[in-house]
Amino acid sequence: MSRDPLFQKVDHKDPTPKYLQAREILIEAIRAGRLQPGAKLPSTKEFSAIVDVSLITAHKALEGLVESGWLRREVGRGTFVRDDLDLETAGQSRLAIGLLLGPHVNIDDYFHSTILNGLRQAALAESRFVEFFFHDHYDLRHRGRSDVAAMCVHPPIEDRSAVERLAGSHPTVVIGGQFPSGEVLSVDCDNVDGARQAVRHLLELGHRRFLVLSGPMNLSNARDRAEGSFAELRAHGVVVPAEDQIVSANSVVLDDEAARRVDVRLTGPDRPTAIIAGGFYLAMAAIQAAHRARLSIPGDVSIVGFDDPPSASLLDPPLTTVRQPLKEMACRAFEMLYARAKGTAEQLPSTQLPTRLIVRESTGPVRGLSQRQLEKLRVEIAGRLAGESPSVMLRPPHDRTSESN
Repeated sequence: MSRDPLFQKVDHKDPTPKYLQAREILIEAIRAGRLQPGAKLPSTKEFSAIVDVSLITAHKALEGLVESGWLRREVGRGTFVRDDLDLETAGQSRLAIGLLLGPHVNIDDYFHSTILNGLRQAALAESRFVEFFFHDHYDLRHRGRSDVAAMCVHPPIEDRSAVERLAGSHPTVVIGGQFPSGEVLSVDCDNVDGARQAVRHLLELGHRRFLVLSGPMNLSNARDRAEGSFAELRAHGVVVPAEDQIVSANSVVLDDEAARRVDVRLTGPDRPTAIIAGGFYLAMAAIQAAHRARLSIPGDVSIVGFDDPPSASLLDPPLTTVRQPLKEMACRAFEMLYARAKGTAEQLPSTQLPTRLIVRESTGPVRGLSQRQLEKLRVEIAGRLAGESPSVMLRPPHDRTSESN
């Protein structure tokens, strides 16, 4: 096929690069209706002969129109005008965002599914032309495009250097993790403060024997929740012994050793009366362990979790938990990445969004404490937070020699 009335030839006297001229010839044929949606194009070799350019130039022109959304390729069949082509928006600036998920990520769980859905909604709400694709490695060079960005979802700490290298070549934002060095933009919630809120709530209820159940410490949110819990407990003179600091190798299902240690502690004579669980599924595991130990919740043991899916309020008893602003995190991360990728004037900084403690029936006062004692505890804790009585050491719940009912 050496001639075709559908297409003009490039103008070799025009200084415009030949591949751009070839693109415009195709676009003009599509806009004029000579190429309808779904129409099959000539082969790359045929097209190069028709418009009078080299095979390499023809390939570059066609690839550019595939990337910008005018055409689609089917392996073994050829190149076609997209069936869903909207001529009013075709060719507008597009952005491909790689969703980089580590092997630890389960996209079906509440945290990750809410984040991913939030990113999608943020793109749709702004009518921006964004393509999301999943990728397993911190390297996007195979995409071969300048309009490619990366959203690293909840990366483990040992991958920080790889993420930083990626940020050196592509616009990159981390969601659900922290980069204290400031080398990579990040959006997260304030996990440390969320844990501290949970601890203060339990302290006000008279609890002094805590079990802190954490996810893998190579995940920054698990680490921050554990550190926030221990920091708040230390601030009030409460020390958690090593046997009550339990780390699970999995944040969704307790590994066998962690489950065994939880069972041992909940059946011991000096068992903890409160559990801080660093995730929703860890809280579920703690509830199951309490049931195995025949402990009532919250009468014998109070439990606080992280995340607040709709099912949290439907548990028996309903779960007290730290709510993360997941949809807001996703929206902020999308806006940040889009601004960085498009080089807009508004360059948003890394941010931590506040959490909120949702108090339900899975937490209650230590058995035997009167309302007067609970009120005194609240006053002591409030005073400590205000810096009024830094030397206060809260008494364990069995030390009530100076209290009356």
